[in-house]
Amino acid sequence: MNSVGAVIVASGYGGHGKKQNPMEEIDDLNIAAQIVVTFQRAGIKDIVVVCKEEKENLKKELRGFGVSFLYDTEDNEGEMFSSVKKGLSYLETRCERIFVCPVEIALFTKDTVEQLMKNPAKLVIPSVNYHAGHPILISASLVASILGYQGEKGLRGAIQSLSVKPAYEVVKDEGILVRADSVKDSDEIVRQYGETRMRATVKVRLTNRKPFFGPGMVTLLREIESLGSVREASEKTGISYSKAWSMIRDAERESGQTLVERQPGGKFGGAASVSKAGKEMLEKYEQLEQAVESYTTKKYQEIFQN
Repeated sequence: MNSVGAVIVASGYGGHGKKQNPMEEIDDLNIAAQIVVTFQRAGIKDIVVVCKEEKENLKKELRGFGVSFLYDTEDNEGEMFSSVKKGLSYLETRCERIFVCPVEIALFTKDTVEQLMKNPAKLVIPSVNYHAGHPILISASLVASILGYQGEKGLRGAIQSLSVKPAYEVVKDEGILVRADSVKDSDEIVRQYGETRMRATVKVRLTNRKPFFGPGMVTLLREIESLGSVREASEKTGISYSKAWSMIRDAERESGQTLVERQPGGKFGGAASVSKAGKEMLEKYEQLEQAVESYTTKKYQEIFQN
């Protein structure tokens, strides 16, 4: 189980009932990608974007980011709670704690995410100048109660109905409040966010005769293990079914191991699971990736910031 995951709501409406545009850009980067990058820089890998089925342009834009996609098919005009529930339900058994954030709140920083994770409370809400913002951090133990909420006040009402009181974490980050559609009035916040965004990145890939195991393969295997189906896993990761199998076959050929156990069957593609060898490779890859990222960050700070 991953300790922390994240749900990004990009299904059409945000916390104020206003229409979202996840493709809107701030400082030449679309807001959905801004949030994904911020979470990933804080070490969060299990990220779910909840959107409408017609958001193919968003899937295309985020395809290389290693995120999963869920579709909210409910007619929920002006309300994002059904999307929140879909994301929480999906990550409930995969993560111990889950961030929730509407896509239009895109300028919070990595430092804020890390500060929130250090707070051990079951429900953590960032606050600046006595105003609560996003992202909020929810314990998986509270998800069932949130999913069972039947009131009309959405996520706010679900939180108010919990027996657990929120822990308000005071941060020095006004980005937790700034909506993308009001960013023109927040030039200083955009500038400060841009200053924190520069970093060194290294994409870790295992290579034999050719590269065969990297972030895309990791996301695919995680979804196969969770869903028990290559077809469903490919849909969630935003790649075609044939591409998914091509990636699996290449990885197995180059590694010399069976990574996915198959059980043929019918038009839905049969059942599948990650093999013992596949799980071991996943674990070792993630250890290597974490070590490389840690070293890269350290050397970047030594060389560029000192």
